[in-house]
Amino acid sequence: MSGWGALAESSEAEKEVVPEDAPVAPQAQATSEAFVSSFPDIIKEMKSQESASKIVPSHIFCGVVGHEGTGKTGIVMDAHAQRFKNGEMLWALDFDNGAMACKQAHYRDDPRFRTFGPWVMQYEDRTAYDYIETYQRVMNIGKAAVEYASKQHEEGFEGPMLKTFLVTAVDQYDGMCMDIMKIYDLDTDAKDAVDASHAKINQEIGWNWGIRATRFRQLTAICRQLNSLGVDVFWETHLKEDREGKVGFDGWKFAWEKSATNDLFQILWCKAQVMRNTDGSATGEVRHFVDFFKQKTNSNLKGQERVYFVTKKGEEAAWYGLAEMRDNML
Repeated sequence: MSGWGALAESSEAEKEVVPEDAPVAPQAQATSEAFVSSFPDIIKEMKSQESASKIVPSHIFCGVVGHEGTGKTGIVMDAHAQRFKNGEMLWALDFDNGAMACKQAHYRDDPRFRTFGPWVMQYEDRTAYDYIETYQRVMNIGKAAVEYASKQHEEGFEGPMLKTFLVTAVDQYDGMCMDIMKIYDLDTDAKDAVDASHAKINQEIGWNWGIRATRFRQLTAICRQLNSLGVDVFWETHLKEDREGKVGFDGWKFAWEKSATNDLFQILWCKAQVMRNTDGSATGEVRHFVDFFKQKTNSNLKGQERVYFVTKKGEEAAWYGLAEMRDNML
């Protein structure tokens, strides 16, 4: 026989006949112990999440925005005072002295509130602040908070717990990052912020906004680390006119580097409503309320509004605080 028939017959002859009652050799089962990873640190981190962690991360990375005098810093400090009764601390990185003013007015002798002014003065030049030293102090305060938040979870720690980290006037921090970019990072030969603001330099030098954003986001990285260590983080900033006309912003934009709007988990927009009679005249009452503008962690609050402060001409102001913040429901 030749051709395909011979090839088929040959293949059949080569097949081994195995008795039906022949014993079957057991196969070794792959186990997790037999698996050797090229990334042992990552596998260790993965396995550590099989049981409850001693450190409960915080999901609060919240922006509080609004015009000056709308109680932005006040609702954060009030919520901390209402939530924590055993000496837990709020640290404030206080760019505009708003936290210092609120503490002096309402919590003067309360050791739970610790404020840190970031600005470093200089006396040799015509500008008041040393921007490079100020930036380094901001980083140092943030890193000190991370170090403290890490140490407070170690066995035997006896100090007060750090539970809240507040940054006031993030717009001033952003402005400082821009000034440093113009004065130092781009070698414009500007001697200080006044020199860097000259129209000629602004026209002839193409600003590198990526450098400014990189500096800005170092604080973002610090605050995310604080979140992982169980610390709630709040950023407070102001509004500026929006000439681009973005839908939903009512003609305003948040005064910080644009990545912040994406990076934050929650944004509370503090607004004020002047109450009027049927003829349009003002009643003298102003209701301050929060618009839950961004809410990634509690969908029930998305688009909701809550009154937290009411003033009326000739009467005592009524402060309610923000219940959702007091009750940790953000």
